[in-house]
Amino acid sequence: MKHPFLILGFIGTILLLTLVVIPVSADITSISPTSGNRGDSVTITIKGTGFDLPSSSSYKYVRLYYDSDTTNITSSSITSKSSTKIVAKFTIGSTKTKGSWYVVVVNDDDSEYMSSSAFTISDDMTLTSISPTYAKTNDDDVSFTLVGTGLTDVEQVYLYNKNYDNVTTTDITASSSSVTGTFDLSDIDEATYKVCVMDSLEIRKCSSSVTFDVDTDAVGEIDISSSPTGASVYVDSTYVGTTPYAMTDVSVGSHTVKVSKTGYNDWSNIVKVTDGGTNTVAADLSVVETTVITTVPTSAPTTIKTLLKVTTVKVPTTYPKTTTTTPASPVEGAVILGAIGLGIVVLHRKQ
Repeated sequence: MKHPFLILGFIGTILLLTLVVIPVSADITSISPTSGNRGDSVTITIKGTGFDLPSSSSYKYVRLYYDSDTTNITSSSITSKSSTKIVAKFTIGSTKTKGSWYVVVVNDDDSEYMSSSAFTISDDMTLTSISPTYAKTNDDDVSFTLVGTGLTDVEQVYLYNKNYDNVTTTDITASSSSVTGTFDLSDIDEATYKVCVMDSLEIRKCSSSVTFDVDTDAVGEIDISSSPTGASVYVDSTYVGTTPYAMTDVSVGSHTVKVSKTGYNDWSNIVKVTDGGTNTVAADLSVVETTVITTVPTSAPTTIKTLLKVTTVKVPTTYPKTTTTTPASPVEGAVILGAIGLGIVVLHRKQ
């Protein structure tokens, strides 16, 4: 063999390469969720390949990165880890920069890998109410006020129903607690829509409890009269005027009409309005029957006051001894003398 050393060197190189461990490159394929609010704690699931976190203090090797001038947000704990998935918890400070942050994973060999998709940090938005809560289709200028919190950066308000196209407006003025603007409802389908907003970071917030109804623009008329006249008219519990009264532009559908006048019983009925139709309502009011209750007064008892004069005599507890001499009567003297004489006679006979 002409080049034995060359051949041996080539074989040795092959054997050496088989003994060297070539590190596997890591890759972050997805993160979930993709957004969080300032002041919250968020648990992010990071999926990918080639993860190899250090065995100790591995939470320090997963962080959120904004830019070189902004302090990173280091994970506070690692719930689980493997070569394909890391579950990390982050505490987002209330003063952290709003915007797009990227997840960074640092392997045991100090190699760093950054997510291609961003984690967006923003303020929490809540929707409380909208006024009005309904309008008619084909109305191209419907003013509204949306109330909530964290609305400063809202750039878009839209109505959402999965069966129809969104109704979107950017003609708005936003503050932290409200958004005012207008909707153009031209050719919009009649339905109930969820109210939603989107901020400058394209964070979207919808509310299932804050809804807006787009009603039909088909209308009819209700002509209302009463006997007697001058009665108050209420349509769907809303006062509209006094009889006789003609109510135009009433939405198609069923409406409750009530006629009320002092001294008469209320009259009410359900009226079904059709597109372009006129319904005539004549309320014959009945007088309220009154019941007179007569109360016979109960005579008051006569009380006669009797005044008794009471004289109090004080009786002494001890009485003085009194000696009374009563003179003998003539009859009693004769009797005594007679008795003495009789005694003398008796004694004389015995002798």
